[in-house]
Amino acid sequence: MQCPYCKEEVLEGALKCKHCGSTLGSIPGQTLSGGGDFGELFTGAMNIWKSNLADFAILTLVFMLVVWIPIANIGFIAGYVRSLMKVARGQGRAQVGDLFNSWDCFGNLLVYFIISFIAMIVLNFIPVLGQLASLVLGFAIAPGIYAIIDNKRSAVDALKWSIESVKTYPIPWLLAYLVGNIITCAGLIVLLVGVVLTASLGTLINISQYERVKPA
Repeated sequence: MQCPYCKEEVLEGALKCKHCGSTLGSIPGQTLSGGGDFGELFTGAMNIWKSNLADFAILTLVFMLVVWIPIANIGFIAGYVRSLMKVARGQGRAQVGDLFNSWDCFGNLLVYFIISFIAMIVLNFIPVLGQLASLVLGFAIAPGIYAIIDNKRSAVDALKWSIESVKTYPIPWLLAYLVGNIITCAGLIVLLVGVVLTASLGTLINISQYERVKPA
């Protein structure tokens, strides 16, 4: 079989790539704990990113050009995430066409964003604590986006799973959420150009955590 990170051939069923050292397949206890070692997760995401950097940069550049389009950008977000998921799972390369092939989950994702947006507006009317609660809510519902994009879950089901997953694995999700967003935002410092490189890595970190605990 082929290592999804460095693309080198490894023995079928191998747990570790002899070429890049990345973890392959499942590790005993990893799925149950939902966490494992965050350093291991980060290294795996980094290896995928480095091995596909050119493809990711082109994909992200085009994504940035179309994501400003209102409403339709929800479909482009789904396409972007699915493209990175495909690469993370060793199912192919990231292609610009992937951005336009994920309209099947558009409705569920739109409802999810509307529910989230309304909830945050309501929370922000609460003095002082409202803003903090809004930030916590944003973190708690973030995983649900991946569940909808991955297997077209309904907005309500995705919301329930997201909150439950964060409650069960708070530290792994918090690390993935914070580190992923910090890396993505770091690219914005370089006149917005850097985000072409950092957005894919930040997203891959969150996808890697989702892969560890994704719903059946």
